[in-house]
Amino acid sequence: MNVIPYRIIRSNRKSIALIIDNSANLVVRAPNQAKDNEIRNLVEKKKRWITNKQHKIFSFDEKHNPVLIKTGESIIYLGDTYTIIKDNVSDMQFSNTHILVPSRYCKSDLITWLKSEAKKVLAERIAKYVSLMGTKYSMFKLSDAKARWGSCSAKGNLNFAWRLVMCPITVIDYVVVHELSHITYKNHNSGFWARVKTVLPNYKEQQDWLKANQGLMEII
Repeated sequence: MNVIPYRIIRSNRKSIALIIDNSANLVVRAPNQAKDNEIRNLVEKKKRWITNKQHKIFSFDEKHNPVLIKTGESIIYLGDTYTIIKDNVSDMQFSNTHILVPSRYCKSDLITWLKSEAKKVLAERIAKYVSLMGTKYSMFKLSDAKARWGSCSAKGNLNFAWRLVMCPITVIDYVVVHELSHITYKNHNSGFWARVKTVLPNYKEQQDWLKANQGLMEII
């Protein structure tokens, strides 16, 4: 029987989270009281999901080239990995697990496209949560940050790393809610986290994902 190795990190949390880090290792974040057999059973139950995620990371490491764009390389978009196929198309097109890229495209063209997608996705998610939370902001813009996913100024200006477009929508939502909450709460006090939790009860799962995938900020 093929047993998946994993490392357990226990803390004062309520649920078990399975995290695949940048080296494709499985990290289990578990409550202090969680039993070992409960963890083993969850890992066994999620074996297919775990191996698929690990395979994507291995494939990405083997194929991705941050400088040149060639058929067979990979990009990550909204949390999923797509294999690039250079083709005679006028714009980027998705086809199942592949993405068709105009044959003339180079790295700068790909980044321009990702930034355009990031702006559209973020505008949509911000509008959703501004309405839901009943808050207001001054403006938002994209940044080239490689250390912070988002920020909020004292004047209510929002900044988001365009590389967020590589993250799953649920993670993007967490970063958006996090920064919108800072319009009311300027620091990470108990009121701030209570506000985030009111909107996104499972926000810690998205925090775990961001910690495990911080390397996404460096790949392009």
